[in-house]
Amino acid sequence: MTGAKPEGLTISRSASVNDGRAAGSLDRPAVLIMARAPRRGEVLRALEPILGVEGCIALQSTLIAQTIQWAQAIAPGAVHVAHDPPDAGRDLRLLIGASAALFPQNGDGIAGRLADAAARVFARNSGPLLIVWPDLPRLRPEHAAGALDDLGAGCDVVLGPAIDGGLYLIGLRRPLPKLFALPEQVWRSPDVMAIGVAAVRDADLQIGILRAERALHRPADVRAALVDPLLPEAVRRVLRWRDGSWAAGR
Repeated sequence: MTGAKPEGLTISRSASVNDGRAAGSLDRPAVLIMARAPRRGEVLRALEPILGVEGCIALQSTLIAQTIQWAQAIAPGAVHVAHDPPDAGRDLRLLIGASAALFPQNGDGIAGRLADAAARVFARNSGPLLIVWPDLPRLRPEHAAGALDDLGAGCDVVLGPAIDGGLYLIGLRRPLPKLFALPEQVWRSPDVMAIGVAAVRDADLQIGILRAERALHRPADVRAALVDPLLPEAVRRVLRWRDGSWAAGR
């Protein structure tokens, strides 16, 4: 988007902050992870040429486990996992352990599934909610701190965009059914600003935007992750699942 920033949009300038809690009057947060079960041929299909099917399963498992650890540090006792497909509860339970609440995703489209899952969590927790997808090679405490700071400063919603489109995080200050009532084509837009502008225009919400991050969606994302000196070792091992010569361009 070019030109002036639309009124109602806040570009977050998040920095490292304590343990992930905002400094405002917010209650303790909850975290909701939207997780697809690591099943053969059903996850990270674009990475199969370089990681193989088994490597993609291992990567999805590692990212989910890593996201659970991040969530437990941000919201101890208030971590929730909404899984897809619906029959994957047993598989996910073995992966995430006993401490997180676990339930199937339900609803039509992205908006319907988010609305149902968020409503379930808000029924149990009164504080702000961070919704995340286990797509980033490295989720940091600063992601939570930035979102919670923006919510504490008055934003209704905070969006964390992935560089190649989509979202890695949504922060909600309170239940917002009108956000998820936005048309499905808005939620499927590759431009996160389109979601933000629609939320301001159609739902009269104040929106914060976090820094864009590179998710593990394509082979180029794997190459970029492998040159990050702070990449978690567990993720690095999986990304080198096969002979790593492709990553060096040979």
